[in-house]
Order: sequence, then C-alpha cells, then structure tokens
Amino acid sequence: MNTLDHLVYMANQIARNFGTRDRDAAAEAVAGHILRYWDPRMKRRIIAYVADGAGSDLSDVAALAVSMVAEKAQPDHAATGA
Repeated sequence: MNTLDHLVYMANQIARNFGTRDRDAAAEAVAGHILRYWDPRMKRRIIAYVADGAGSDLSDVAALAVSMVAEKAQPDHAATGA
C-alpha cells in the first residue's frame, strides 16, 4: 500500500467510525479529526488528490470531509503566502 492509498484508507476508516451520525455531522467530525491530527503534508496530499479529480475511492463522507478540510485550510495558505 503506497502513502496515498494509506491516506485514503485512513480517511475512509475515520468516516466509518462516525457512521452513526448523519452525513454532514459525520463529515464535520472527520474533517475535525484530519485537521487536528494529520500532518500538514498528509492534508496537502489528500486535498491535492481530490482536487485533481481523483478520490472516487473515498467514501461519500470522507470526500465531503476532505473538501471541508480544503476550505478550512485555505486561509492558512493565504496567510503564509503558500
């Protein structure tokens, strides 16, 4: 399993753990987990993966969470000039 496959696997596992919540609440919880616990390189990699049009192997909740992470991470990039 390569690094990207592992990130997808982890995102799907986290989404599965929040499966008792409705879709939006689960995605918020997954996004919160990713924002808190994932290394910035991991976040950038999965955001880029989805932005490139890939990501069909992410669950619906995980894909929504990654889009939330991307939205929340944008101010950080603007502030740092990255």
